[in-house]
Amino acid sequence: MVEGDGCHRVAREHRKTLVGRVMSASSPNGKFKAGAQAIVKAGGVLLKIEVHGKNMFYFFGRKGGAATVVVHVHFGMAGQFAVYKGEEPETTPNTRLRLATADKGPTMVAHLSAMIVVHGTTAQLYEPIVAKLGSDPLREDAVAERAVKSCAVAKKPIGVMLMDQAVFCGVGNIYRAETLYEAGIHPNQPANTLTNKDVLHLWSVVVKQMQAGFKTGSIWGKKKGPECYGLTKSACGGKVKSWNMSGRTVYACDKRQKLDVGRKPTVPAVQVKSGTAHLGKMVPAVKAEQKKRKSGEGLSVQHVALKDDATLAAAKGAAVRKRPASRSPAAKRQRKAP
Repeated sequence: MVEGDGCHRVAREHRKTLVGRVMSASSPNGKFKAGAQAIVKAGGVLLKIEVHGKNMFYFFGRKGGAATVVVHVHFGMAGQFAVYKGEEPETTPNTRLRLATADKGPTMVAHLSAMIVVHGTTAQLYEPIVAKLGSDPLREDAVAERAVKSCAVAKKPIGVMLMDQAVFCGVGNIYRAETLYEAGIHPNQPANTLTNKDVLHLWSVVVKQMQAGFKTGSIWGKKKGPECYGLTKSACGGKVKSWNMSGRTVYACDKRQKLDVGRKPTVPAVQVKSGTAHLGKMVPAVKAEQKKRKSGEGLSVQHVALKDDATLAAAKGAAVRKRPASRSPAAKRQRKAP
């Protein structure tokens, strides 16, 4: 699943390369034909990009005017949005949208494949969706107190609340496991038994971990790997238990995360600044993927949506290295000899 930090990485890169450019649009697999035509009819200029958790919104119109078409993208489990400045690869059966620059600037082509790609207007599509979403820890306008208020009146487990996009927008299953472990909170802890300080501390942990994921291109940030997610023994040596929670597997360390309905806050609330603008440069997508390959971790564990020429070249190189070496004609003849 592409989590919120992955979407913000795509947006950061596309704001630099695509915003302000005039685009032609088409739908290679035909599933977004009407949307592609609407982009062209609107004027084809990508005016801005907004991200709310795992939801991306691309606003198109005419230069100097207001956006008249909004494209909503949700990558799902394995979507990607690639921008190519060099040789363009062939589209795939999953490529819903192809954008190509149609102005005097550098030639670029973008391929989009995603679970959800729909179009509409700001009032009809963008505003209703955003109204249902909670604060995004990676947006500059995030308000932590919204999550605090939601948890204060919820009897649901905090593990359920963390995955509720109307409360913590952008958090997925891996971040749920890792942030609750760091905060020392059991996933089954009823949300309304946590104090405001508890929830503010959890929010700060979420912000910090997702900012690290945004910066490095790895959901583990600068850590070598998970501390709780998918393990049998946590980073602190405790036994990790797993069970089903609302259709997803949840993890908890029996040493660090104790279920206690009457627990009191033990960590002072230190709120971390939300957003990504102050984080500086991101690790390039190709370096993030190379690190994953070297670690032996499959690219599907934390799917990387940001793609470009460098990631394409690296993927081709990796495929060549995996290909079994063919024997020379001389070696084949020598093997056949009695």
